Amino acid sequence: MSYASFVARRAALAVLAAYLVVSLTFVASALVQQNNLGGQVAAAQRAGASPAEIQELREEFWAARGGSDHLERYVDFVTGFVVLDWGDSHAMNEPVTDVVADRLPYTLAYVVPGMFAAFLVGSLLGVLGAFRRNSVFDGVPRLAAYLAMGVPSFWVVHFLSTEFPSLMPWLQPTRAAVSATPRVNEVWSLAFPLRYAIPAFVLSLGLVAGLLQHSRAESLEYARAPFVKLLQAKGSSRLRVARHVLRNAAIPILTLSFVEVLGVLMLNVYILEAVFNIPGIGMISLYAIENQDTPLVVGTTMVLVLVGIGGNFLQDVCYGYLDPTIAED
Repeated sequence: MSYASFVARRAALAVLAAYLVVSLTFVASALVQQNNLGGQVAAAQRAGASPAEIQELREEFWAARGGSDHLERYVDFVTGFVVLDWGDSHAMNEPVTDVVADRLPYTLAYVVPGMFAAFLVGSLLGVLGAFRRNSVFDGVPRLAAYLAMGVPSFWVVHFLSTEFPSLMPWLQPTRAAVSATPRVNEVWSLAFPLRYAIPAFVLSLGLVAGLLQHSRAESLEYARAPFVKLLQAKGSSRLRVARHVLRNAAIPILTLSFVEVLGVLMLNVYILEAVFNIPGIGMISLYAIENQDTPLVVGTTMVLVLVGIGGNFLQDVCYGYLDPTIAED
């Protein structure tokens, strides 16, 4: 099987996974709506409403949500998801897709640089520690990694948000309200990502610790491999040897790191945005939950789920590129 066929198969599996998630989301949404209707009917009965009034209440409830035919609503739900018609937010008074599109730049402003720095620093320090085992280049990063893993991220966030803004005001994140909409010029200006340097730093702390441990452990295994001794015998530089070791260790590193990175990312998005008051996906999701805005809750949740599915797909694509034998299976 060619690499293109391998990628096509993985893409089909990603689409299938997204479809299953959308279907489960519809079921959960339908159950919530049914529960809300039951509460309204019970309240009307306690108020002495007649059967005709209760029936009218039911009809109005389902008419506002696309009808009572679950199959028809399911088809509309899946179709709307594909064409990015995710309904309207009751709390924000605008389409859910517009809300998500407005909030996403705020989240990406600290997630992208934080993840990039974590992968770069964690991988390099792990490989360096494997080649300089039991030296200061190995011990100090490992000690720092253990400390980073032992300190809760919310404590680091609280400490930095209360102490460092007074010392470095240019790093203080924007205190934007949930209802505020980011301006295009603001998002793409240099000052925008700089204001989110502290959240990016805190996000990278938890990721670097795990990546360093995984990179060091896998690099140690390959550092003793025969091909490394052959490269060293030929007089290859340490950089070239490290590059070969990292390439061979990349697949197990990705395998071990993906779930951990995804878990840390999903949790910290809510923590960072709540503490720093960043009006991103995590903040707007909490706002939707507090206001019982079901369409917005579903929309923000789907964004995070799709990120996980997309990340898993990219992981498989990297597997096939780094190890062609996987694509041939």
